[in-house]
Amino acid sequence: MKSSDLLLLLQKLPAEDRRALRKFVRSPYHNLREDVQLLFEFLDKKLEKDFPGITNEAVWEAAYTSQPFDHQQLRYCMSYLTKVIEAYLASKEATADPVQWQLHLAAAYRRLGLEKPTRHSLERATELHQRSGHHDLHFYEKNYLLEAETLAFSEGTKRTAPRNLQAVNHSLDLAFLAKKLRQSCVALSHGAVANVAYDTGLLNLVLGYLEEAPWLDAHPAIALYFYFYQAATTGNDSYFAKLKNGIFDNGQALPASELRLVYLLAINFCIQQYNKGEGRYLKEVFDLYRSALERNVLLENGQLSRYAFKNIAGIAIRLGEFEWTGTFIEKIGPMVEARHRRNYTDYNLAKLHHACGEYDKAMRLLHKVEYEDLFLNLDAKILLLKIYFEQGETEALESLLQSFQRFIQRKGKELGYHKENYLNTLYFTNKLLTINPLNKEQKEQLRQEILETKAVGEREWLLERFIQTG
Repeated sequence: MKSSDLLLLLQKLPAEDRRALRKFVRSPYHNLREDVQLLFEFLDKKLEKDFPGITNEAVWEAAYTSQPFDHQQLRYCMSYLTKVIEAYLASKEATADPVQWQLHLAAAYRRLGLEKPTRHSLERATELHQRSGHHDLHFYEKNYLLEAETLAFSEGTKRTAPRNLQAVNHSLDLAFLAKKLRQSCVALSHGAVANVAYDTGLLNLVLGYLEEAPWLDAHPAIALYFYFYQAATTGNDSYFAKLKNGIFDNGQALPASELRLVYLLAINFCIQQYNKGEGRYLKEVFDLYRSALERNVLLENGQLSRYAFKNIAGIAIRLGEFEWTGTFIEKIGPMVEARHRRNYTDYNLAKLHHACGEYDKAMRLLHKVEYEDLFLNLDAKILLLKIYFEQGETEALESLLQSFQRFIQRKGKELGYHKENYLNTLYFTNKLLTINPLNKEQKEQLRQEILETKAVGEREWLLERFIQTG
């Protein structure tokens, strides 16, 4: 009983939904069965106590007092109650949007042949729709539904009444384009990670049409996705420039959740370009992160992902934005999930101190980090490796290289393709230790090997060592 779909559904409902559901279940319009009402009231009370001692027999007694237990009848009753709850959830979704509500009402009045209230509902829907501060794909979709319902109403009046056929066609195009572009960008991004190629259908026709559309920039929910897709698939820098400028200048037209997606698509594109050797994109991704933070679109439920927290600090440090990084860690650190807050804050601070040459402070913080997160553990070891190397602590570094390599081999399956990156970093660090710094030929050979090896996690740091050693 405790694992039934009905109980799982009830457990997921917020308190305010359960309060509304009580009225819903008691309404004769939605439920005429007394046993269903009794069953709900019993489970609703038990829910507050985490279902102590709940059994099929106890549930049966609550719904069918003194009647012989019938397992099949109990299943029927539970099924009926589930359907009532589903009706409540569907009703709640259908009435949540005031524009959609007015459109449903207009359609109902139109079918009844009541012209005046139909017109009033359409006017009210238009008024509510125009108040919307955001023009995302849902805005275009509702705009089409509004125009379509207006057309249906006009067709039921005089034959000579004006028709909004052009408005219907235009709104339908915008709704389709907004949905198609967004879905295509999400599929492209996911396909790059999962190594999956999706059938894009009509997309090439859409892209060709939008390339020549003079109105494109007036519709950010279409333009931003178009520029991202073109930048990601053609490699043309002009598309990324338009994407970035569009986000900064017109991003406010999108709701926070939609703007967050656009930022993340642009950020991931920049990171991919940087990983391909396009160094200028590091500054681009920093600008995007900083803008997203200023707009508070990276936060979910008031929290910032620990991975974003670490990535942003790392990028800022690499760009030499030390003062900004310190302020960022102090201000944003408390917004990281409590469970991971201390470890990620200490790691970011250690990385900042290392970049500033404050090795003792960095090492003290690294020794405080509790290594529950595998990749944080690995990155902390890499940072320690850098400190030992830069301070000339050869004995400590050699010991760390040996233990680090054993650790990577032990965790190989969990690391996946990252394993090669870490092993190559250790290999080249060891090479730097053993090479003759006065032998220019050996140094050049090693430098070329580092450049030509594909998977090297700390390539930039390793190459900097040649500059520092002359």
